[in-house]
Amino acid sequence: MGPIAFPRYSGGTATQTWFIPLVSATYADIAYIEPLRAGFYLWGNDDRTKGFGVAIEPRLGYSPVDGPRLGGLARRKNSVEGGPTFDWDLGVFQLSVSLMTDLTGSSRGNSARLYAYRELVTGPSLKLGAFAGLDRLGSKTANYFFGVAPSEATLNRASFQTGSAINSTAGFDGRYRLSERYSVLFGAQTTRLGGGLAHSPIVESRQGTLGWLGLGWNL
Repeated sequence: MGPIAFPRYSGGTATQTWFIPLVSATYADIAYIEPLRAGFYLWGNDDRTKGFGVAIEPRLGYSPVDGPRLGGLARRKNSVEGGPTFDWDLGVFQLSVSLMTDLTGSSRGNSARLYAYRELVTGPSLKLGAFAGLDRLGSKTANYFFGVAPSEATLNRASFQTGSAINSTAGFDGRYRLSERYSVLFGAQTTRLGGGLAHSPIVESRQGTLGWLGLGWNL
């Protein structure tokens, strides 16, 4: 259990903190769960350097009260996105490709992710890694979260529609094992909105940071 701090909405400057259960675990090299992602493998080669599977990740929405530029907008619901993934351990770093679809009927759109992860420290107590990646939002997803419908436009906020857009992300995560059952989990990531999204009238800052720190269970 621990805090995770992040912007009240993607593109906003105000932050919020949730206290949530933190879990970092794998089961028989088949299933895994992390603070921001969970999934399982349907196929893997013999030396476990390649794997094809399915994963889910959250994409958070917002309410009109979450920022001064959101007044009068319809609420954007949280979304759970899921789809096929392919992971490849290249030795120097690990590569992950995901094709995601909104599973909750919020945006009714899709997205694609390309991430590279490198383990920096791997020991009996401390595990530390760094990652960088790209998140491509399809036009439906981009417009649901960043668009402004004509009915939502005001004198100070023009209507806005965009096409697909690519955001970039970089960060680190890690775990310090305290005992057989418990570890301290930590991490942070910074996301920079792509040019099309950064021009949305609801965006206050094109860069946002998310971080977490807490006590987690080792499963």
